[in-house]
Parts: sequence; C-alpha cells; structure tokens
Amino acid sequence: MMKKSLKVVIAALMVVVCMAGCGKEQDELLEYINGDARKEVAELEAKAKDSFLSVSGDNYKDDETMLQEFSTNTADLAKQVVDKAAALGEKLEGEELKKVHEVYVNSLKNFQSGVDQTVKALKDGDTDLASQAADMISKANEEASSYEEKLKKLAEDLDVELKGLEK
Repeated sequence: MMKKSLKVVIAALMVVVCMAGCGKEQDELLEYINGDARKEVAELEAKAKDSFLSVSGDNYKDDETMLQEFSTNTADLAKQVVDKAAALGEKLEGEELKKVHEVYVNSLKNFQSGVDQTVKALKDGDTDLASQAADMISKANEEASSYEEKLKKLAEDLDVELKGLEK
C-alpha cells in the first residue's frame, strides 16, 4: 500500500511540475508575442521593409534612387532591427522559443546582408553581386515564413492562441 501511495504522490508531483513548466513557457511566449520589446522590433522591421519596398519592385525608378534610399535609410533600419531582435533573443529562457526566435533573427540578418550587398552592387555596378543580394532577400523571406510557421506550431503546442499571423 505504501508503494502505491508513493507512486500516486510522485505522479501527482510530475503533473504539477509539468503544468508549472508549461505555464512558464506559455507566459514567456505571450510576453514574447505581446511585449513592448517585440513590438519595437516589429515596428523597426516594418520601417525597414517599407523603406526597401519604396524603391524596389513596382516602385523602382532608377539605381540612383534605390542607392540613395538603401544607403541613407534601409541599411540603418535593417541593422537596428537585427540588433534589437538579437537583444530580445538574449532574454529568452525557453529552449523552443529560443530556436524559433533564432530563425527570425537569421531572416533579419539575411535581409540586412541583402540590403548591404545591394548598396555595394549599385555603387560598383556589379550585376553578379546584385543577383546574390536578391538571393539573400529571397532567403530572408523564406526564413520569415518558416519563422511564422514555427511560431504558430509552438503556440499550438503550448495551447496559446495567436492572432495576426493567419494567412
């Protein structure tokens, strides 16, 4: 009888420990998603991408306009967002959230590299480097999509409802 009681107590303790751990991970994920630091990173990211889009794609006018925007605004904004996102990642404790956030930071670093390479390509008239820069931007977009999927999966695993990432 004593062994059975001990097993029940151990099982109950394991459930409590798991619930406490899961709650901590849920809280960290909620803070990550809704916290001021993440909002600041998201705002900087939006500014960097708006700057990028203002002179590329359908908004492309000429190389000089793109070079001017990228070198005076986009590159600096991209660097700021990478720095802020990296700092945010240093504060994370949950291993799974750290892994997901690392994908996000890598996407931002690739975006920054793509912008920096575009500036150099425009200055040097280097079409090969411009092509590599476009590949970096494409890779950044793929990683950003992967980040969103991984974040959704983590939220699902932790029973946290995400709003705003639905496609």
